[in-house]
Amino acid sequence: MRLKRTAVLGAALTALVTVTGCSSSWGEDAGLAKAGDLAGVERIVSEHTLCSDLRAASGDGSMNEESKDPAWGIGQRAVCGDDREDTLTLLTVTDMQKFQEANRKAAASGGGSRFLIGQDFALVPGDERVAEKLKDSGTLLFTCEKDFKIPDGYRQEELLVDGCALTDYLPAPLPG
Repeated sequence: MRLKRTAVLGAALTALVTVTGCSSSWGEDAGLAKAGDLAGVERIVSEHTLCSDLRAASGDGSMNEESKDPAWGIGQRAVCGDDREDTLTLLTVTDMQKFQEANRKAAASGGGSRFLIGQDFALVPGDERVAEKLKDSGTLLFTCEKDFKIPDGYRQEELLVDGCALTDYLPAPLPG
C-alpha cells in the first residue's frame, strides 16, 4: 500500500511540474549560462574577453535609463573595458519576462536593443569583435526587431514573450 501511495504522489508531482513548467529555470533547456549575480556575470565574460575596470555605471555604456525603470526587471548594471578599451555593459536581470517584454515594447515603438543574454543576465558588447568572443559564453542573441530574420542553419530558441528572437546568429552591427 505504501508503494502505491508513493507512486501516486510521484505521478502527481510530475504532473504538477509539467503543468506549471517549474522543472527548470527559463533558458536552461537552451543551454544558457546562469550567473547568479554581477560577479558571476563578470566571471562568464572574463572567460572569453577582457573585462577590466569593472565599475558601477553612472552614465557610461548603454541601458542607463532602462536600468532605472522597474518595468525592465534589471537588478544591477555595470560596465567594464575590453582589451581595446571599448565598453561592455553587464546587466543582472531579476525578472527575465519583464526584461523581454520591455524590450519588445521598446522595439514596437522604434527603440529596443540587441543583447547577448543568459538565464539571468544580459550583455551589450561594445562591438562585433567582442560579441564574437562572447559567442561561446553560454549566451545567445536576443532581439525584438520587427524584420529580424534568422538564416537557415542557426538556432532559434523559445522566449518568454512572442515577437522576439533568441538565436546564435550574430549579424553586424550588434551593439544596441
